[in-house]
Amino acid sequence: MNQAPQPIRRVVIAGGGTAGWMVAAGLSKCLGKQVDIRLVESEEIGTVGVGEATIPTLHILHEILDLDEREFIQATQATFKLGISFENWRNVGEDYFHSFGKTGKGHWTAGFHHFWLEGRKRGLASSYDDYCLELRAGRDNRFATLPDNGISYAYHFDATLYGQYLRRFAENLGVQRIEGKIAKVHTDAASGDVTGLQLTDGPLIEGDLFIDCTGMRSLLLGETLGVPYESWSHWLPCDSALAVQTESVGEPVPYTRSIAHPWGWQWRIPLQHRVGNGVVFSSKHISDDEAKAALLANVQGQVLRQPRVIKFTPGQREVVWKKNVVAIGLSSGFLEPLESTSIHLIQKGLTRLVELFPSNGVQQSDIDEYNRQAREQIEVVRDFIILHYHVTNRSDSAFWRQCREMDVPPLLKHRIQHFRDTGRIMLDQGELFAENSWVQVMMGQGIQPASHHPITRNMDNRNLADFLGEIRKDVARTLMKLPKHQQFIDSFCPAPKLDLATNTPPVGPELRINPNARLETVQLSNGATVYVVDDFAQDPDALVALAQAQAGQFQQTAGHPYPGPLLGLTDGVAGPLGAFFDQHLRPRLGAGPGLGMSGRFSRVTQDAATLDPRQRICHRDDSAIEPGEMISASVHYLFKDERLGGTVFFRSLMSDAQTRQFMGDSTTLDGSAFGDKYGIAPGYMTQSNRYFEVIGRVPAKWNRAIFYSGSIFHSGDIDWPAAQAGYQTGMGRLTINAFFKSRQPA
Repeated sequence: MNQAPQPIRRVVIAGGGTAGWMVAAGLSKCLGKQVDIRLVESEEIGTVGVGEATIPTLHILHEILDLDEREFIQATQATFKLGISFENWRNVGEDYFHSFGKTGKGHWTAGFHHFWLEGRKRGLASSYDDYCLELRAGRDNRFATLPDNGISYAYHFDATLYGQYLRRFAENLGVQRIEGKIAKVHTDAASGDVTGLQLTDGPLIEGDLFIDCTGMRSLLLGETLGVPYESWSHWLPCDSALAVQTESVGEPVPYTRSIAHPWGWQWRIPLQHRVGNGVVFSSKHISDDEAKAALLANVQGQVLRQPRVIKFTPGQREVVWKKNVVAIGLSSGFLEPLESTSIHLIQKGLTRLVELFPSNGVQQSDIDEYNRQAREQIEVVRDFIILHYHVTNRSDSAFWRQCREMDVPPLLKHRIQHFRDTGRIMLDQGELFAENSWVQVMMGQGIQPASHHPITRNMDNRNLADFLGEIRKDVARTLMKLPKHQQFIDSFCPAPKLDLATNTPPVGPELRINPNARLETVQLSNGATVYVVDDFAQDPDALVALAQAQAGQFQQTAGHPYPGPLLGLTDGVAGPLGAFFDQHLRPRLGAGPGLGMSGRFSRVTQDAATLDPRQRICHRDDSAIEPGEMISASVHYLFKDERLGGTVFFRSLMSDAQTRQFMGDSTTLDGSAFGDKYGIAPGYMTQSNRYFEVIGRVPAKWNRAIFYSGSIFHSGDIDWPAAQAGYQTGMGRLTINAFFKSRQPA
């Protein structure tokens, strides 16, 4: 008898990188309260990491995740993208631009290009480029966001930083990252389902549903479940790639450059801190060493690291979901990044999985539907990429002659001939590339339709000229109002400078303390003193920028009670802070000789309803010191929304023995048992209760620092219900927390 499907409660993601952390972020945002999500990855295993250009559909994912655009851009060193410049594709020395957005205004019977073709026939139309804002802005190196989605755009970003950024996001929502290399995949002998991942010298990670993000190896779907790979090399002849990063030379342009060569093509992607470069090539037409030499001869700026060769076979697994394994990203298939679809295909795999998530158990009908949609989508994208190779006037090399002469998939063959005959593009609902994309590439690659829709002949010369002229003028008027791309970045989202060798902010004197800062005192009702310094840092915005630049490196450490992600301080911040404490606070707080300090950037992001017992109560900072030692602490508030709260101080209303028992129970009892025993429900502690009494508060204020004895009970003054969005938007309640260990004075 067939067993009933088992509910899905444990999701295991095999592999990190862009694919793994996109899946982790999306699943945790949409389903995190219903399933346990763990991600297994190893720092020893690198990622392909060339997917640095995107298309506008990424906005949909970011809206689902509720990401702050400015924070995302600064964390990933992103620039803006309005399309792709295709150079030498139609023929050597000729280029065209595939832009986002729409060109002109169409009619329900016929797209705008039909009216433009009629206008060209009558001598009334200028270049097709003149009727598209995104195209004109890209060519003129202009950009700005516009109201009501008035301009369609995507991004260029650092794929490694993007993965780190999404990792921080996912871990904040409860995703557990497990470090380790997968040594063996366990399967059930009866069903064939994957049951767990055995790590090298580590635990067995068991699950109900497994997401294969192991890259081209396809460890789960391909190697373990034996799903064959379908090669598309007969249509897509390139099988190798080289990637290299260079220093920026000049201002970044708001588009990707795709430059065709006799053996393949080259990309150039400008970021804020560097430029991504690479070539995709056919190893049958050029050797690896020759391709490397050609790449290095055609880059600008100093090379930051030597390129490495990536071998691939374009194609797709016959199915991408089998049994309880779903492959997303390179583990499911590979299409070269000619139209920047790699990240989009990951996104679609994720959103399709959320739509068909088998919460009540894996059903074959869900598997079949997922596979049907995945195949339909990737085949249309595949055909669009083939179009660039096949429709060309180039005959200067064996590579291009082969591309011109090859037979192409039936649907693409029909679409090319249909457009060549009639100018029509007939698309199925839900296809990724809209009519304007097909038109721009078809005409850009050299097809001139033999005819166009007769409805265009209903307009006389005057009406047609006015119609075309008004669109062209509207584009030109809007264009002139746009700032230059770099100017917009500088005003809206400048990313902090990074050390290009390490991709991290340079270590330096980042904290410059205001020499005129004055210490004020706040007297607590128990007689203790809190020292307050307003206008503490000379440049607090630089500290925020430092944290934003490393946003992807914030981590919520498993078992740590702080209700949000943490990031260690650089020497350039910790050093001046420690020196200030030694000079001004050590004697005032009664601290003896120093025994060291530690510090971190901190953010409060955890939902109040999910707090464990330790997080629901106040705490002291001196729990891990030895006899004869003491701890002093500081908090530096680096947020401007004062509703996010300062610090509140308490004294225990219990005896010392009762207090020790209470604190011990908070670490040993689970949330339900602790709540039953003490009557304390999940939530941030900001008021007196029957166990603790408030003895004072210090309100939050931008660039305020406070110093106090770590032996005083305290808590962040977190009003979660009133300001939840503020805690989870941007850097939220960003603080620098530091702890100064000292000997007790003799």
